[in-house]
Amino acid sequence: MSWRKSSNLAWLRDLPGVREGEPLGTRTSFGIGGPAEFFMEAANPQSIELALEGCRLRGIPYLLLGAGTNLLIADAGIEGLVVRVVNRDYEVEGTRIRAAAGLKMMRLARIAADANLRGFEFAIGVPGTVGGAVYQNAGCWGKELREVLVEARGFQPGADRRTWSAQDLAFGYRTSALRAGPLRGSLVIDATIKLERGDGEESKRLMTRLTNERSQTQPIKTKNCGSVFMNPSGDSAGRLIQAAGLKGARQGAAVISQLHGNFIVNEGGAKAADVSALIDRARSEVMRRFGIELEREVELVGKW
Repeated sequence: MSWRKSSNLAWLRDLPGVREGEPLGTRTSFGIGGPAEFFMEAANPQSIELALEGCRLRGIPYLLLGAGTNLLIADAGIEGLVVRVVNRDYEVEGTRIRAAAGLKMMRLARIAADANLRGFEFAIGVPGTVGGAVYQNAGCWGKELREVLVEARGFQPGADRRTWSAQDLAFGYRTSALRAGPLRGSLVIDATIKLERGDGEESKRLMTRLTNERSQTQPIKTKNCGSVFMNPSGDSAGRLIQAAGLKGARQGAAVISQLHGNFIVNEGGAKAADVSALIDRARSEVMRRFGIELEREVELVGKW
């Protein structure tokens, strides 16, 4: 039975701060995507929890949104409710930092350095939020969040609040139980990481060097979603796409970056369908030429 009963629509319209037909393109790093049927953003976890539980009870589909990285939203938009998490609180206690889900990972990397803590410098290369990083076990330069995460607090609709250990989250390469497991649909409230004492100025110098090196090899100043594909075992998706001769391949205003084959750039006005066509082209050509199936890292959401 469809969830679009008049009582459900009335409930959605009565949610605090909710908006209808909210454009989502400006809320993603790609700059692409149709509207959210219903949209709300909140810093207070309790209000988000109430909204998610209400959706569960009514069978209303919902999507949790952070910084909108690693995401390709359909041109037709997203049905149901989109909830954007914007809580950016943090607390430093000794060598541990508790960070709210809406805090940017790059900001948290600088907070750690300011506290003279080391081991989180890799996060300067992760453009998303803490919540999104927990969701997909984000990482960069061979380091991953699971290496420093102590626990995450969250809310699972139908099961109330929970504290999840790294084991509970079942981290894998760019995935977790939140993305592809029993915790799917759950809200990350905050995460606690444990680092080591060090020289904050040295950490800042390292992050500057890493960022400069990254700018030479990745189109970080363009509209993109980050890595489009996961790296296959023992190889690089970017290398395979380059070897297939696809750097610079274009579909509309979407282009496979000349700088790095595993990035697709929105040059202005690209549609989700354009990006999807390039993704399919890269996958089929790499499979045809090398017999390797590329697995998407970017997540396609919405009405495809």
